[in-house]
Amino acid sequence: MASKVRAIPVYTAKDYPRIRQLPGADDMPTTWEEWHTDFEASKAERLHRRDFTHAKVLVRPGKFKGWLDENSFSATEHTRQLYAQERLDSKRARQEGRRELERMLIVERQQSYMRPRRVAYHPLNNGSFGLFHAVIAGLLFAWLAHHWLG
Repeated sequence: MASKVRAIPVYTAKDYPRIRQLPGADDMPTTWEEWHTDFEASKAERLHRRDFTHAKVLVRPGKFKGWLDENSFSATEHTRQLYAQERLDSKRARQEGRRELERMLIVERQQSYMRPRRVAYHPLNNGSFGLFHAVIAGLLFAWLAHHWLG
């Protein structure tokens, strides 16, 4: 089984001050530039260790505040991480659902090509078949009679 991907919350320079104003977010660096410097250093360290089990998740202040209020949390480092992980897991679940649906559609399409086709069989109506032959026979006799009898 593949290792679980760990979410890393990231912020834009524009959103950072609003997130920093949320209750409990006083453990964050004072400015976005400081946070970004720390983030880049940890990213370089993960690259050096060849640790590719992390994914960036953008945290937007409005949605994050709504999630905090809904769950009665404050914006601590732990809850920021938890929020980012929930978003990442939700996104990956949606992607896996779409891939599974595509697989099902492909299999269904392949099976429809493999199914034997049913051809409707309609036997000829003997009455019309006999009439057709009688007309042809009559024309043939008329032609022969015309040529023999002159």
